[in-house]
Amino acid sequence: MFSKKNTSKRVLASNDSEADLLLLLHATGVGIWSFDLASNAFCIDETCREMFDVEPGEELNLEVARERIHPDDLQPYFEAVNSSLETGESMIDYRIVRRDGTVRFMASRGRATYGVNGEITGTKGVCIDVTERKHLEDQLKSKEEQMQHLADGVPGLFSYIDRQYRVQFLSSQYREIFNRSAEETIGQHIGELVGEEAFLERKPRYDAALQGETVQAEATRSMPDGSELLFTVTHVPHFAADGTVRGVLSLAMDITERRQIEQALKGKSDELERSNRDLEQFAYIASHDLKAPLRAIEVLVDWLREDLQDNHTGDVQENLGLLSQRTQRLNKLLDDLLEYSRAGRQVGQVKRTDTREMVQDIATLLSPPEGMQIVADDSLPTLNTYGAPLEQVLRNLINNAIKHHPTQAGKVTVEAVDQAESVMFSVTDDGAGIPEQYAEKVFQMFQTLQPRDEREGSGMGLAVVKRIIEWQGGRIWFHPGPGNQGTVFKFVWQKSLPDMAYDPAEDQGTDNDDEQQRSQHLAG
Repeated sequence: MFSKKNTSKRVLASNDSEADLLLLLHATGVGIWSFDLASNAFCIDETCREMFDVEPGEELNLEVARERIHPDDLQPYFEAVNSSLETGESMIDYRIVRRDGTVRFMASRGRATYGVNGEITGTKGVCIDVTERKHLEDQLKSKEEQMQHLADGVPGLFSYIDRQYRVQFLSSQYREIFNRSAEETIGQHIGELVGEEAFLERKPRYDAALQGETVQAEATRSMPDGSELLFTVTHVPHFAADGTVRGVLSLAMDITERRQIEQALKGKSDELERSNRDLEQFAYIASHDLKAPLRAIEVLVDWLREDLQDNHTGDVQENLGLLSQRTQRLNKLLDDLLEYSRAGRQVGQVKRTDTREMVQDIATLLSPPEGMQIVADDSLPTLNTYGAPLEQVLRNLINNAIKHHPTQAGKVTVEAVDQAESVMFSVTDDGAGIPEQYAEKVFQMFQTLQPRDEREGSGMGLAVVKRIIEWQGGRIWFHPGPGNQGTVFKFVWQKSLPDMAYDPAEDQGTDNDDEQQRSQHLAG
């Protein structure tokens, strides 16, 4: 047995421990309360008094409690109190309204107290102000909702799995495939959702991403309606602050329609290629098989002219002349048709080409009328390019300017502006000009702006030019010349071409100021 002295020491120690506990609870914001069933009275400590905004010395009774507890939480609160008197325990979260109108969130936990005969005499427990935690939870929930809304707006299947392959997030489109709610998918192993076979097929990609690698692949997905869709899938590692990989973000984009379009375009491309081969074959036949009887007709016309050279009756000589002219026109048309079919195909070799010297050679080759001046401007560059098609373009444009000039005395100027990746050439004449309504027509096959009896031509020259330039990746257009006189044809010629042996070190620079002035002039 313990002595009185020892007993008093134990009571003192017990009181000290209780005081220390109360101080600890107060320091951590935990309030202590009790409810006496006989008197219907609450007993609260200073922490609870501060929480409930009760004045010192003021009694916390049921009426005061009803004033402080939020109206919407009154019924659940007293139901919880009554339940604790029956079951011995209570747990409830509720709101209180302080006298200044501010609302605080409380978490209360209680346990029944018993009398000497085992009857319940009341309850006692603790309450904690969880307002800040509630606000953080609301903010977190709001952020999660925003992220969910953002992910649901992504046109694809968006997901996140952790290092154990457990799903932490799925977009709504993804959940529709599995026909599961968010609650049913979070925490699930991805293999349980997609199936063991699909998981084993994806696992190497997940593992690579978990090692820090971004992985891209194409894969099919089975849809709820039984259809198979093709997706491009990207797995991106999610790095923590310390550099470790916490999980994998996956985005799958539906490319089924795009792939179908690509296949359809490939089919069209193959069809176009076959059509081009047919056109080239037709042009070959036209230039050989059709020209043979045409040459025979020309010979017959010559024989008739010789036999009838002394016959001046009627329109015999005039008709023979018209027949000869028509056969020559048909012969030229067949040659131009063959040239059009081969435009962009027979490109020759890539070589260092001085375009100023090229224009001078073209002027000599075309042998223009004595009063016609062909000017090769100093701006014309030296390029590594396919010389043959560029020469054909410049020759056709210069010849077109000479042929359609209303007089035998005029000027055709060829200039260029460097545009970094390309060169813009311009061919300017001082002729009659071309009305703007013919902007598209002049580049079409067999189109001439004047009757062929007035101006001989097949209408193929500019069509050949356009075909070559577009094959090369450029474009061509025209506008009126300076002072609204004549025409300026412009076209863009790319510097770099497929399979071109191009050495940038061989490029020669030009004066920036001269280039800027020339560019402003050519922009016309």
